[in-house]
Order: sequence, then C-alpha cells, then structure tokens
Amino acid sequence: MKENLEVWEKIFKNKEWGKYPPIPLVRFIATNYYSAPERSKVNILELGSGTGANLWYLAREGFKIFGIEYSDSGIKKTYQRLISEGLSQSIGEIICGDYLDKIDNFHDNFFDAIIDIESLYCNSFVKAKAIINKCVKKLKQGGANI
Repeated sequence: MKENLEVWEKIFKNKEWGKYPPIPLVRFIATNYYSAPERSKVNILELGSGTGANLWYLAREGFKIFGIEYSDSGIKKTYQRLISEGLSQSIGEIICGDYLDKIDNFHDNFFDAIIDIESLYCNSFVKAKAIINKCVKKLKQGGANI
C-alpha cells in the first residue's frame, strides 16, 4: 500500500489535475438531491476524494461534504480550494487514510449519499466488498450511492 501512497502523493503534488466533477456525478446529484429543502442538511461522503473536484462541486451546490483520501497532498489542495472560494461552511470532515479503516470514524445511518468516482477499483475484490459493506451501514435509509 505504501507504493500506492507514493504514487498519489507524486500525482497530487505535481499535477494541476482534477478540478471539475464528471457529468455523471452532476446528473446523479441533480436527479436525487437538488430538490432537497435544505441542502446543507444533506450529508455526502466521497471515497477517494483526490484534490477535491467533486467535493468542491458539492460544496458550491450547498451540500454538507465529507471525504476520505489516502493522500495528504490531495486533502491539502481540497482544503485550500474550498477555503479560498469561501466554501468552508460546507465542510463536515475530510480525513486522511485508507477508507476501509476510516469509514468507521462516521456514525451508522449518517450519509444521504456516498460517492466513489474511480477509486474503489484500486482495492482487491475482497477489500472492495468489505468497504461496500461498511458503506451500506453508513447510509441513511433510502440513501444512495454512485
């Protein structure tokens, strides 16, 4: 796992990459959550949040955001962007580490949605299955994931 961390640290430190969310995420959020009466009460967790493009989008739309990212550099860039754009009020918590372990930091039935955009595949099948099982417990009844 340490070699994976080194790879992501190098990417996030040296690349201006990952500033905008993918259209399928925007579509998913718009379809499921744009009609929420109080978006600031909609808790959304991203696994593998990288440099924060998706969290930035969610914060701009008024949702309460949470993230788990393996790379400290990715988290620092996320915080810098959110704070510089006046979006810090939307930050719930963004934590560093392996999300198999760090997902336990959150209460069961807490999230309205849990998103993962191309990070879960970096884990073995057995580990990915364990992560998904933990995530299901963290979703509110009727919560969604992408």
